[in-house]
Amino acid sequence: MSLKTSKKRISVGILLIIILMGLCIHYAYEYEKHLKHPSYGAILSDYPQGEVVNVGGTVTHIYGDSFQIEENYHGQIVSMNTLNSSTIIKNHTLSPKDKVSMVGVLGPDNQIVSVQEIDVTDYTAYILLLFRSFLALAFLIYIFNRYWHFNLENFQFRRRK
Repeated sequence: MSLKTSKKRISVGILLIIILMGLCIHYAYEYEKHLKHPSYGAILSDYPQGEVVNVGGTVTHIYGDSFQIEENYHGQIVSMNTLNSSTIIKNHTLSPKDKVSMVGVLGPDNQIVSVQEIDVTDYTAYILLLFRSFLALAFLIYIFNRYWHFNLENFQFRRRK
């Protein structure tokens, strides 16, 4: 297939973008089926009380040795209360806006009664991660722009001389 004309290049580019978007949407809807433990989809549909579940979200309230997290699951806000988690969280002071991912036993009324595993990312580390990603992207754009340029007549990238 020859891509000599700009119309063919544009149509192939649009087709590739549509395929990439389709794969991203498919992943977003199907990743929960391949988790080791059920997540929010199973909790909202059939509520597997007494089973081990995988949940996560942002810490909103802290009550002594328990805390509450919220997650926006496909447009629906889900709140989970976690009981007796102070023994699992080591070397970290939990604060609001921290990102939490945990595995635990689901109890009544959206409660995690026994936490087996927990991963906490504090808010400042999350913001620094986003900032580092932005800096890396800016650096890559600078390097790419230094060695390449876009030829608008042929609708292609050319190496700078």
